[in-house]
Amino acid sequence: MKGIHWSRYREQGFFLGIKFLYLLHHRIGPLAFKIAVYPVVLFYFLKNHSGRRAIREYLQRLSSFCPQANVKPNGYTSFRIFLNFSASAKEKLEAWFVGIPRSCVNFPNQPFLHQLAERGQGGILIGSHLGNLEVCRALGSLHSTMKINVLVHTKHAKKFNRMLQLLNSDSQVRLTQVTEITPALSMQLSESIARGEFIVITGDRIPVNSTGRTCNAVFLGHTAPFPQGPYILAALLKCPVYTLFCLRSSNGYDIHMEALCKRVEMPRGNRELHIHRLIELYAQRLEYYCCKAPLQWYNFYPFWSQD
Repeated sequence: MKGIHWSRYREQGFFLGIKFLYLLHHRIGPLAFKIAVYPVVLFYFLKNHSGRRAIREYLQRLSSFCPQANVKPNGYTSFRIFLNFSASAKEKLEAWFVGIPRSCVNFPNQPFLHQLAERGQGGILIGSHLGNLEVCRALGSLHSTMKINVLVHTKHAKKFNRMLQLLNSDSQVRLTQVTEITPALSMQLSESIARGEFIVITGDRIPVNSTGRTCNAVFLGHTAPFPQGPYILAALLKCPVYTLFCLRSSNGYDIHMEALCKRVEMPRGNRELHIHRLIELYAQRLEYYCCKAPLQWYNFYPFWSQD
């Protein structure tokens, strides 16, 4: 059955609730947040029928693919994912506007990333909606010379950049609103890579533009569409590609950065095959980290049956 495109799912109401909880947390205290979060999330959980079905589908496929994760695909587990998402949404705001203490970030490959920044070797970091990518996007604050360009679908990127500069003038992060890769955008990003900057883009949501290219790959034992855009962009920019995952842990955040390929090759007549192989590798890493943090998957739409 065909599903509604993810970009048509409305999350504004939930994010207004999260903004209220965030203000409650910082004006009154964390105890007020903990008390208020349950009715807010429960209301959204009961109202969002499609989100509940999508999460249940994910849990069912994860439990079959990775039984050692010991995840039960029931309503209680689904509600726990909604609760985790509310906490991660609060952490998104903290990552952008307050900053994440370095002591809370476990990032074994941080020295390698800093070396790349110091040598002026930029690249593409492909993230996902598993865990909290906003913590990774705040990596620019961990190194004075490292700049992060985040490609997003929101139409309010310019306003957000201004707000970010007002609240955190030291931020090395810049958002760029994009629905498709245009020649002008390619030139802009190419200049960023040449300056040794990094580009963050998610690899687990199909393009907003209906003409965007996708490629099917097996994910948690079933075929799902993945966007080709990140890999086509990497080929145009002639830069290395890394995967980037940030998982919540009891001690803070664990950031995992791995090399996907040194350069995306697009030989004539064989481009699709090479990109397909990279998407398969990405899907395998996404599977691996889903099994490590099964309750941190925040895709509230039918992932395996998308328009």
